[in-house]
Amino acid sequence: MYSLLLFSLFSPILANYTFPTGFDVSEISANTKASWCLGELNSCPELCGGSAQVNHCDSSTLDFTCTCSNGSTADVALYQQTIPFYVCQANYGQCIARSSTQEEDATCKEGLSECGTLNASSVSTSTSTSTSSSTTTTATQTSTATDSASTTTTAASTTHTGAAVQLLQNHGVAVFATVMLGVLVGAL
Repeated sequence: MYSLLLFSLFSPILANYTFPTGFDVSEISANTKASWCLGELNSCPELCGGSAQVNHCDSSTLDFTCTCSNGSTADVALYQQTIPFYVCQANYGQCIARSSTQEEDATCKEGLSECGTLNASSVSTSTSTSTSSSTTTTATQTSTATDSASTTTTAASTTHTGAAVQLLQNHGVAVFATVMLGVLVGAL
């Protein structure tokens, strides 16, 4: 019953993204897919202005969900370090590997022009408050379609929905600094 509820919740969102024609997900190593999911999971909150209601990526299938706290679905395809971006880059590599003429190469290059070009971190920078002096660093790895080795071993099939976790993720350093400042002032 629980899995049916989750499926019905995520199905409409997952249906919004389909792999490009000719893309073969089986050519992508498990470590690379995990790395891509990590990039997606890091980008989603940034695209949502700092907080996501649902942030999920399945590293075996590359199914993902990025729903902002206000209920809207972020348009991740426009941005780098997202599943659509990584798939677009890998699809270009797979296309070039299969092409045998200059015309086919040109067609592959046209597809490359559709890859996201915007930086997700610039979205959250414009919506951050002046009370936080922390910098969020995201771990990413750029890979090509032929990449079969990777050092990333993080399991990237995660869903973040807890408000407390989101608060700590977004403002943890600022809260810690405030507490430490209070301790230092109290000690004087």
